[in-house]
Amino acid sequence: MSQITKPALFNPERVHEGGELFLARSDIDDLHQSFIELINRLDTVPADEFAELFMQLIEHTREHFAREEALMVKSGFPAIAEHCSEHGRVIGELNQLEKRVRLGRPMMARAYVREQLPGWFELHTRTMDSALVGHMRQRGE
Repeated sequence: MSQITKPALFNPERVHEGGELFLARSDIDDLHQSFIELINRLDTVPADEFAELFMQLIEHTREHFAREEALMVKSGFPAIAEHCSEHGRVIGELNQLEKRVRLGRPMMARAYVREQLPGWFELHTRTMDSALVGHMRQRGE
């Protein structure tokens, strides 16, 4: 009997060249690819591996946001306050979920990864990240 494979939560092709979330900026596209890979792995990881991988997601997200924020500062991005505020909100949510995961209660974190992060990521990429990339292109960066 063959095993049924669960489809990826978020299709990684969407952030590759030709995908609708591809920004044609390798430093940001690479961060997005790693983020999506972590989300997809978290959706299917066995329970005993979830906590460790969730901590990796948090660390990746902190680094991801710090790199984007450095680009915003360097380029003088006019919507830096709004963009950083959104990053702060997501990090705050992840920090709250981390407390539950560390206590052995990952159910809400699993639901957040499955039900919130993909939609948030898509909207954030289409709006805030694409605006940042457009701004940097205008400046020749």
